[in-house]
Amino acid sequence: MKCPACKSNLREKGAGGMTLDVCYGGCGGIWFDKSELASVSARAATTLHTIWQVPVSNVKLTDPRMCPRCPNQILDRKWFSPLEKVEIDECPKCGGIWLDAGEFSRIYDEIQGAKVAPPGWATAMAEAAALVAAKPSRPPTSPG
Repeated sequence: MKCPACKSNLREKGAGGMTLDVCYGGCGGIWFDKSELASVSARAATTLHTIWQVPVSNVKLTDPRMCPRCPNQILDRKWFSPLEKVEIDECPKCGGIWLDAGEFSRIYDEIQGAKVAPPGWATAMAEAAALVAAKPSRPPTSPG
């Protein structure tokens, strides 16, 4: 499958018992099939967190995106929530969702400040972001 954003090949990546399609080594985006979104756990999101952190290539966020599953289907760009802070791309045919690099963190920030109940998959991502943020950036040094 081709990345909707940078056209690189998507690679399968295991995460928390799931297999997702990731633009690993490209723009850092991740494709979630409709059924995958319903089962995203904090463990899976934690595993994928590093991909969202370090994209290798930049893409134009305003360019139309093609669904990697449905031939010739343009993804609909829509707001993640009524707060209209983060846009995501969703296929009107298969229900899959594309998240660009950085959208993970922005969704987390939006959930933290929102008074609106997010979808289950977004809650799992927020929990994962909190776990990652709580981990030390490097192993503690022992007194020597």
